[in-house]
Amino acid sequence: MSSLTPSDESAHLESAHNGLLEFGRSREISLGILGDGQLARMLAGAAIRLGIQVTIVSPTEDASALISGVRRIRGRTDDPVAVAELAACCDVITAENEFLDAAMLTRTLAAVAESAALHPHGDAIAVAQDKLVQKHLFEQLSIARSPAYRVRSSAAVADTHAASRALGGDVVLKWSRFGYDGRGTLLLPAADSTAEAARLINIERFCLAAAERGTEVFAERMVFFDCEVSQVGTRGEDGTMVFLPLVISLQESGVCREVWGPATDFGVPDSVQDQTRAALKAVGDAIGLVGTFAIEFFLCGDELVANEMAPRVHNTGHWSRFGTETDQFELHVRAVCGLPLEALPPTRPFVMRNLLGPASTTRLDHVVAPQAPLPLDCELTWYDKGHVSPGRKMGHISGRASSPEEVATLRETLMAYEDHYWTHTKREAS
Repeated sequence: MSSLTPSDESAHLESAHNGLLEFGRSREISLGILGDGQLARMLAGAAIRLGIQVTIVSPTEDASALISGVRRIRGRTDDPVAVAELAACCDVITAENEFLDAAMLTRTLAAVAESAALHPHGDAIAVAQDKLVQKHLFEQLSIARSPAYRVRSSAAVADTHAASRALGGDVVLKWSRFGYDGRGTLLLPAADSTAEAARLINIERFCLAAAERGTEVFAERMVFFDCEVSQVGTRGEDGTMVFLPLVISLQESGVCREVWGPATDFGVPDSVQDQTRAALKAVGDAIGLVGTFAIEFFLCGDELVANEMAPRVHNTGHWSRFGTETDQFELHVRAVCGLPLEALPPTRPFVMRNLLGPASTTRLDHVVAPQAPLPLDCELTWYDKGHVSPGRKMGHISGRASSPEEVATLRETLMAYEDHYWTHTKREAS
């Protein structure tokens, strides 16, 4: 691993403009990744296996994505100097998350004469990073979604009550931007009179925090669903799309806990999968998104309701990093680099369980990967993060079952494996 340290902005923009940073040009394709977490780590691994050189932008030397063979530009993803330097040494730039300054990216790349191609492009990122904009897009494309009502921070309580009356039921407040893994979401079930004061305080605090982050708040009716399903697909520059099978996901405190599928093996009709794939195709074509992306849906009886989309590889597709099956990370790299796409279907039902820092634990440093033998037909992906805290994603385990009927037993097995690991880890740390 090596580090490229930027100096002042003008000097680096000039050198990028002149194409003086040539270290990445010796390979046929060089890929830059904005981000340094577990998604960047798995993207980098897929690219390296394809013989593609990888450079990331990261402020730290111990980032999860700094695996062997990855180069680092020291900086933050919101730093135009670092972005320009990345563009000057890469053919293609992609991102591990949507929490980016899309306008800055577009502006900075336009200033670099030999800049890398950005996939997804800035306009696609701008659409996908804002849930209210997503909802408008879904409406334009006739994709069913829950109605949303804006909630002003200056009138948080009054607007929330008005939204509840208009929606006719319990509501959930959401930030339009910056929300993930349960952050930026406030559930508001009906409160009795003794809890009303706390409810009002929570609304005001939630909206104040949103205003401080510079994001809007909206209310939508709480959806009581039969299950949540997620569709992951990959779109090439020519509009070609391939899909992973529809999966069922289980959330815990707003964080993805488990995924299993194919969903059609567990009672979800083929027609529902057809709808989710059509929705992905429509969204991808509408905004010209290149790469792997996902849309999460609520399945309510026969009704399919879009929840939100992510313009990137997604937690509900991690199960695909198993054995020789096509994984979402390789598909993404292939799409953004203009390589052929092919998705091989899984041969057996599967389960993926996230390893999350226990809610009961305090921060633990220097946590090592599980050492106990894995259950049969299971694989562990560990993210090599420096510390664990409650709810933090530290890795995941994927497993295969012989039949759909055996998936319930496999889920219990993976849960027991994780419980044993955390019990042992906390005991060692005490």
